[in-house]
Amino acid sequence: KAKFVPPPPNSFALTSIPVLDLQRAQAFYGAVFSWTFQPQTSSNQLIFFTPSSVMGTLSLVSAPDTPATEAAAAPSAGGVVNYILVQDVEATLQKVTAAGGKVVKEMWVEGTHTELGRFCDTEGNLGGVLKWL
Repeated sequence: KAKFVPPPPNSFALTSIPVLDLQRAQAFYGAVFSWTFQPQTSSNQLIFFTPSSVMGTLSLVSAPDTPATEAAAAPSAGGVVNYILVQDVEATLQKVTAAGGKVVKEMWVEGTHTELGRFCDTEGNLGGVLKWL
């Protein structure tokens, strides 16, 4: 079981990713980013931890017991894009494809400080990866 270390005040503290299939999304994020998951205690949610102890949930939007507030947050390729820090953007984008996701923007460099890429996960959510140079 991963140990949760709370982030400092005014930091992102939790991310909730809407999904249509919990097991498929768990396999995708586990394979691409090595996230660990707590044993499932709910039919509509899985809790995950990133290697840096950021906590989040994969939230099923179509389960009968899904709260209306969660059901309204369907997977989407629009809106806010969260970027996940990685060691190698191109290698991570290859993992995205291998795990069933889709690369929507190949790696690009912003200034002299950041490499970035964007992908859609297996559920249709837009995400990003970045590496500080």
